[in-house]
Amino acid sequence: MEYVSIWDFIIVPIFLLIVHYVAGRTTQREIGNNPEYKYFKKGLLFKVYGGLMFALIYVFYYDGGDTTVYWRDAKVLNTLILTEPACYLKILFGDTRPLWFYCFDLTEYVPYHYLRDPQSYTVSRLSSPAALLSVDSFFGCTILVAWICFGGVWRLYRVFVEEYPSLSKELAIAFLFFPSVAFWGSGIMKDSYTFTAACWMTSSVYGLLLKRRDIVWNVIAVLISSYIMITIKPYIFVALMPGTVLWVVFNRIQRIQSSFFRVLSAPIIIMVGVVLGASIFSQTSSSMESYSSVDSIMDKAIATQEDLKRDAYEGNSFDIGTIDPSMSGMLNMAPVAIFAGLFRPTLFDVKNSVMLISAIENTALMLFLIYMILKVGVFSFVRYVLTKPMIMFSFIFAMFFAFSVGLTTSNFGSLVRYKIPSLPFFLASLYMIRYSKNQDSGMYSEKKLEEETTHFQ
Repeated sequence: MEYVSIWDFIIVPIFLLIVHYVAGRTTQREIGNNPEYKYFKKGLLFKVYGGLMFALIYVFYYDGGDTTVYWRDAKVLNTLILTEPACYLKILFGDTRPLWFYCFDLTEYVPYHYLRDPQSYTVSRLSSPAALLSVDSFFGCTILVAWICFGGVWRLYRVFVEEYPSLSKELAIAFLFFPSVAFWGSGIMKDSYTFTAACWMTSSVYGLLLKRRDIVWNVIAVLISSYIMITIKPYIFVALMPGTVLWVVFNRIQRIQSSFFRVLSAPIIIMVGVVLGASIFSQTSSSMESYSSVDSIMDKAIATQEDLKRDAYEGNSFDIGTIDPSMSGMLNMAPVAIFAGLFRPTLFDVKNSVMLISAIENTALMLFLIYMILKVGVFSFVRYVLTKPMIMFSFIFAMFFAFSVGLTTSNFGSLVRYKIPSLPFFLASLYMIRYSKNQDSGMYSEKKLEEETTHFQ
């Protein structure tokens, strides 16, 4: 078979043994001081085996696809290491000008995405080291990519646990054990890299601006993760900006002890946050092409939706209606777009087994949201979103991202992949709202609350 070689039977067992060993050793080493590490091994293995399941389905069910093309292009890039090492390094680090295209032996190796789609070729560039280490094993490369991408997810999980130690189990479900996220976000795909980049950026902003620790490391992590999102899927970076700015701003406001000074300084802090966010967006807009302004984003949304409606996707598409390219038109479409971005495909949309799994998951998430609203109450639900900085960030990012994906995606096959960054944040926000309600209701003993506040000191 084209995507299976003898190396798979050698490399895959070796890599899996290494993953199991490292995960176990890491858990033993860290769990004494960091109890949340009891989920480290299970979380890593869940992601790695999710990536393997993804690879197996694409090889044996779909007979290849985007993931195998990314892997093939990574292998083609690696052929330059011996023939054109200087050219290899230039391309690897992002210099993909047409003049370097001719470094390849085009009679035998043609990199499909090099000139046609630079965003897709970024996936191949990032996967090049993993493809090199896994020799000629597609499945081995998938294991390494899943392992690497787990780093950002785990780091973000620890950030949330630092703020809500009592929710370590619930947050593990949201970030580490969400089935569709582990499946669609662990293979050699755009979604794996952009999701882990979003996690790295969020956790690094937290360390940099809210905790003021590891300044140099967090600045580097923010820059690298921003670069990955902007070069692969700029809209994820755009979606992160509003929630991140509000998160930092309101966290700063809440830290002011005096109510008088809090009210006095709030407008100044908000203004500084808005200016800072606008400045960051302005500095990065030149690299985001279709996402550099509101008008270009609207035009991109319409063009993308129309493309996914074409006959090639017939039978696997849906229509949320005609988009009015104006701010009021976008706002009118928000409810149906957000619903599509979070909860479709529904059970009524199912046409194949893969869609059925996603529909069951979406139904469970929707029922949990309804349960939470009924349990907490609409007023309290909104109040927690508006007054708890981390809940505000998670919920706003999930809503904004779901709106963006639901608005621009009319194909279920694409939707189930595109939506994955919003799902962990959305579920985490629901867990945190429930916790806040229980805390206000006195469901946590003083001893437990004291343990929670001192757990990470």
